[in-house]
Amino acid sequence: MKKIAFFLLGIGLLPMAVNAQKLSLDDALKMAIDNRLELKNQQLQLRIVEGEEAKLRAKWLPQVNASADMRWNTQLQTSVFKNAPFANGQDVKLVLGVPFNNNVGLSAEQKVYDAASKYDRLINSETVEGQKITLEKQKIDIKQAVMEAYYAVLFNQERIALAEKAVVRAQAYWESGKTKWEKGTILKNDFERLQLDVNNAQTALTKAKQDLKVNQAYLLYQIGLKQTSVELTETLEKVLATSENTTPETALDTRPELKQEQSALRVNELLQQKQKSRLAPLVSAYGNYTALQLNDKFNPFSSGTWFPFNYVGLKLNIPLYDGKQTALLRNEYALKTQVNRNTIDKIKGDFEYEITNTTTVLTQEKANVLDTKKNVALAQQILETDRFRYEKGTLLLADLKNTEYSLQNAETNYLNSVYQFLIAHVRYKKAAGTL
Repeated sequence: MKKIAFFLLGIGLLPMAVNAQKLSLDDALKMAIDNRLELKNQQLQLRIVEGEEAKLRAKWLPQVNASADMRWNTQLQTSVFKNAPFANGQDVKLVLGVPFNNNVGLSAEQKVYDAASKYDRLINSETVEGQKITLEKQKIDIKQAVMEAYYAVLFNQERIALAEKAVVRAQAYWESGKTKWEKGTILKNDFERLQLDVNNAQTALTKAKQDLKVNQAYLLYQIGLKQTSVELTETLEKVLATSENTTPETALDTRPELKQEQSALRVNELLQQKQKSRLAPLVSAYGNYTALQLNDKFNPFSSGTWFPFNYVGLKLNIPLYDGKQTALLRNEYALKTQVNRNTIDKIKGDFEYEITNTTTVLTQEKANVLDTKKNVALAQQILETDRFRYEKGTLLLADLKNTEYSLQNAETNYLNSVYQFLIAHVRYKKAAGTL
């Protein structure tokens, strides 16, 4: 019967072993970074913002326009020459112009001085940096989600290992009890209780396997891998061995949340400084070359009918009064920078506490895993001794069940400590800036 139980357990895990792809935690994190669409969208958004720099530079290139105007004056305009001296002081009505006026021209304008453009470039540079930080934060959030999903699979594998041992133990008790019942040394009710223990152990194992499939599916979703199952290369022992503390002092500067707020502070400071440029003069140079044709008939190719003219100039625009908009905006951005500074101080305080707290919790949970694992080993040893005594008839079934319950409690405490440790490990790596 014991051989059958082992065979069934092997069959239950066979599809996973055959179809599973081996997956390390580092590979899972890399796949997620390569496959997640939100990261690809953020990279495109970053390229869009980077393109703003070229648009800002383009504003300083000459703005050149060509124009053409062909006009037919169907009725010429009449002008009045008042008190014309050549007409004895009488008013003279004159019809000016010719029926056809054609002109082609080329105009150009070039900025010479614009105080605001400096701040526009600096603000855009900070905006690009902000998008890079957003991309970095998204990567960290995705890594955290992947690590949690990976550890959920790892936890359920540990859970299944204990559940399988529980099935084997329950099956062994059932076989021993069957022999005793057939000999009449135990009651039928006691034998049926052993059968119930087997059923409960098998149900717990089935539930653990079902949860494992759910966790595997979620892990595959997180990393964007088209597989039916995965086989983790990491083990709980490896995670315990690599959960060493890093230097907390260097972790604070790596947090993207702090970088984002610092970038927002610099943007608001630049916007505050930019308001001064609203009152600075704007200087631009311009020029024009035009050829004008005056003719009685529509004939653009008539010689002697084209009369060119051109000019260059320098234009100065000085704002004199803007309705206090500059002062109001400067005050608004000054308040926003103070909000940014307060938020930065709060974030630093929160992260310093988080680093200290997660370091302490991780150390405690790691110790709990090691302690509860020792308790499980001790409970298993005691159970083996009591089982031998029970089979020899020197221990009652009730006493053996009490020892079994002690082992179950030790295993439950061990699984809880493993779960809490894995959570603490993920939180610590995020707080320490090592994700």
